[in-house]
Amino acid sequence: MQIRIPLVAILLLILSGPLGTRGTSLASDPAGYTQRIHFSALNKKERPVLNLAEKDFELHVNDSARPMEGFRPGLPQTDHSVPLVAWILIDFNPNINAAIVKRQASAVADVFRLFHPESLIGVKLVSDRSETLAPLGHDPAGLRAAFSGFGEHRFKVSAGASESTVMVGEGGIARAIELAIVETAKAIGSSPTLASREVHRAVMVLSDGNINPAYKTRTLFENAARDEVFFYPVYLPRGMVGPWIEYYADLGRKSGGVAAALGAITPGLDPSAWSGTSDGPNALTFNFLQMARDLNGKYSFVLTQNPGAEMKLSVRCRVSGVTIRLPRRSLP
Repeated sequence: MQIRIPLVAILLLILSGPLGTRGTSLASDPAGYTQRIHFSALNKKERPVLNLAEKDFELHVNDSARPMEGFRPGLPQTDHSVPLVAWILIDFNPNINAAIVKRQASAVADVFRLFHPESLIGVKLVSDRSETLAPLGHDPAGLRAAFSGFGEHRFKVSAGASESTVMVGEGGIARAIELAIVETAKAIGSSPTLASREVHRAVMVLSDGNINPAYKTRTLFENAARDEVFFYPVYLPRGMVGPWIEYYADLGRKSGGVAAALGAITPGLDPSAWSGTSDGPNALTFNFLQMARDLNGKYSFVLTQNPGAEMKLSVRCRVSGVTIRLPRRSLP
């Protein structure tokens, strides 16, 4: 069943609340390297819990309690003060109905309304190779074309490689994410407007859970934590759901992002708890809203690392019912 979801109505209904601001990049500390560390404080529905204060958290560094220097609270999803640089990876898997992807073309073309005007988003198609359908940029028409032509693109990829093709082998999506992390860093570093300021970094994956459990992902999550790239896996519907979906959900949990079914009102990949899932036009808008809410809702603090010193981090919340997701658990 297809449910048409008017995009403008969704934005007016859901995007409400006061705007906030966030600072830009940190100055270097002559005694070491100063870094801002982000973490999530989530309720049982995996939604950010806002309005918490520094006193509500406990930070331990090498098992010793420390104050959270430079503490900064989470912001509402309506905040547009921080640019986003993100890749959207679409699974080649023939089990995925191309029409479902095509119906999300308007949603992806409108995604820039949710973020800072200097945000950059690109699209890749992933099988045993990764092919760029839309390069990182601020190009709604390019994003729309990538989704509208998904079926045709998939056919061309199966027929042979193009100039933008990079082989990822059996690693598939996981390996493609590793490469996307590198490309994201290069794009930010080469941008005069983004290199010197805070930037949200994310990878959204559209798949039916097609993650190779044999592929070692330790390096993937370490690199994501180092660069603070958060993953947002979106489950595309298929005829059945199996245990493989847990590997897919781990992309969100272990990176500090969140997973959700396509069009779901509530995050999470527990099929028994799915609410409002849809494969109709603009269903992906809900997943973009969840990504914006999660990125903006992250809390952060500043740490100065002395050269050569190893630091083990942990954060807990004193408020009952709040779960912490801290992907960066060690420095360097």
